[in-house]
Amino acid sequence: MRPHPIAPWDDIAIDTPTGALVSTVDVVILRWEPDDGNDDHSVLYGRCLHRGVKLADGRVDGPDLICGVHGWDYRRDTGISAYNNDEALHRFHSWVDEGQVFVDLDEFETWEQANPQPYDRSAYQGEFADPHGAPEEPHVRTIQVMAAGGGGSHGAMGAMG
Repeated sequence: MRPHPIAPWDDIAIDTPTGALVSTVDVVILRWEPDDGNDDHSVLYGRCLHRGVKLADGRVDGPDLICGVHGWDYRRDTGISAYNNDEALHRFHSWVDEGQVFVDLDEFETWEQANPQPYDRSAYQGEFADPHGAPEEPHVRTIQVMAAGGGGSHGAMGAMG
């Protein structure tokens, strides 16, 4: 086990998703009021399983973490979708010590080898790339290419105009 601090505990607001990067893995840290001696926080894989959106940009609604783009939901304590239990974010082992949230880097290395991250953070919009696309949006890749490289003599353009 290799303990690694990822955020100051006091910086994690209750019911507010907070993002962090551990190696190449985005995580979302969630904190809630403790009840009956149960957990009061979790560190989950930080990308929505639907389209790879950062879940730190989402919101908490009761016990659920809600993706800010398409509304996919995950239980804040387990990472399991309340809508479809087959969809689950990985929950990383974490703990709070001396005012810091810690994770185990060995666990991250093992998980990362089994789940390589497709995001090229050095490329324009690389950390926001859709890792797999979907049939309902067949032209997303084309839009991303045009946004990155432009489509005419006027130069680069945004995906929305």
